Amino acid sequence: MVETLRPGDHVCWTVGTDDEQLDVTARFIADGLARRHRIVYFTHSLLPLAVSAGLTARGVPVARAVADGQLRITPSSGGYLATGRFDASAMPGAWAAEQDAARAAGWSGLRAIGDMAWAASRLPGAEDLAAYEARVNRVFAEGYAMALCLYDRRLFTAAELNPIMSAHPCAKGAADERGWRPALRMRVTATPPRLTLRGEIDASNRDAVAAMLETLAAESATVEVDLAGAAVFDVSTVTRLVRGAGTFRLVGQSPQVDRLIGLVGGGAR
Repeated sequence: MVETLRPGDHVCWTVGTDDEQLDVTARFIADGLARRHRIVYFTHSLLPLAVSAGLTARGVPVARAVADGQLRITPSSGGYLATGRFDASAMPGAWAAEQDAARAAGWSGLRAIGDMAWAASRLPGAEDLAAYEARVNRVFAEGYAMALCLYDRRLFTAAELNPIMSAHPCAKGAADERGWRPALRMRVTATPPRLTLRGEIDASNRDAVAAMLETLAAESATVEVDLAGAAVFDVSTVTRLVRGAGTFRLVGQSPQVDRLIGLVGGGAR
């Protein structure tokens, strides 16, 4: 299932055991190594040596990938908590810098893996986690980098996880079947300003879409929003698009979306 992820994706992946976490990261990393992606893994619940040993036992050539500069396994204190607290405003820029460095080094993509167990400790800044997850979509949606955010169901309640999952375009929960695929893909191009949405927009990812629209509206006076491959089931998203009619120019939307626009007072567009 994790092999269906592509550059541009940003997924909230919940796990229930350390072995489950190592299994999914091993597959994600192995796929990335084969595609010549650089991989940056910020770990917390397991020490870097334990992660390396677990990945090696699952067939990942950790030593070679680290030596080649293709894989870096770092504790969260060297990433999310580098300043001693979580700085939600600084982290998107840090990932953008990682993306630029990977591109400059000649890698074909960047894979970010975040073990988010540190947030369960209520460290300073952790209260901004969901807002960060929503804002960082702007970096990954450029289509070069992708992110696997690991959340341990033993550490977070459902009430804590729900807003975090909604901040991602897609999420993988305990009940999802083996045929799981990303619910929504968001891609951004700067020239001309354009947001392409593919998949389903609903309550499970509305916060991710809302943050993306807000960010793009702050960047450009006019943004084309391509809905040709999107099924929109969330009225709040349609309302946001209608209220931003001076900024957002919709293309490719289905008759169903036009009907929703009419219902919220925008008229067909």
